Amino acid sequence: MIEALKTIVSWRPHTRNLEAMTRMEDFLAYVQKVKYEHFFLWQGKSSQKRQEFGTIIQELCITLDGKSVLDLGPGYGDAIDICHESGAKTVDFVEIDPFLYTFNKLKGFGCAYRLNLLWQLNRLSPTKYDLIWSKGSICADLFIEWRVFLSLARWLRGIERAASRSSIIIICPHWRNNGTTRKLVDFRNTGFTKTMMMAGFTALQSVCGHNRQPDFPITFVKQISSDIARN
Repeated sequence: MIEALKTIVSWRPHTRNLEAMTRMEDFLAYVQKVKYEHFFLWQGKSSQKRQEFGTIIQELCITLDGKSVLDLGPGYGDAIDICHESGAKTVDFVEIDPFLYTFNKLKGFGCAYRLNLLWQLNRLSPTKYDLIWSKGSICADLFIEWRVFLSLARWLRGIERAASRSSIIIICPHWRNNGTTRKLVDFRNTGFTKTMMMAGFTALQSVCGHNRQPDFPITFVKQISSDIARN
């Protein structure tokens, strides 16, 4: 929590400059000048993240053409890039990091929301999205440790409020680890997983190329109705 607060404070000197940007070349020059390492970290993972998203979309036989998509925490924006390239009707995203927000906003694909996705999802348009995607944007351990203050069930209701009547929601949370071993080894037998299942989500079997250990061992999927358009 302290590290998160430090990160938020570090954004403040840059917020006004980033808000004024209208050209991608200006943003790229600025991020090089200030050496914002978090951006370069995501940039370096771009090929991997494209593969991870493409793999799960293929696994679930989801058609992106003509769909309204919401990405919760896009990072470098690899998922929204694929959705745009695949003919999605709208590609919106929620991102709190002002650098990543500006970078993805300047792509011009859809609506950009600079919101805290843990607390502010009620600001999104209701019943809009055919696909809602979240990978690594939430930490399962945080919901478990802060369950008195941070209700997973309430958060999921906020997501479903934004889902269309033929929506599919994919959530792949991050699990804390030391690089080899998760803090919560038995991730299936946790309050987080149990709450997801009670909310109607299905826990997929591990998908090669998508569920990378030890960070992302499990993916949850919920289909709002049985008539979602697929291949």
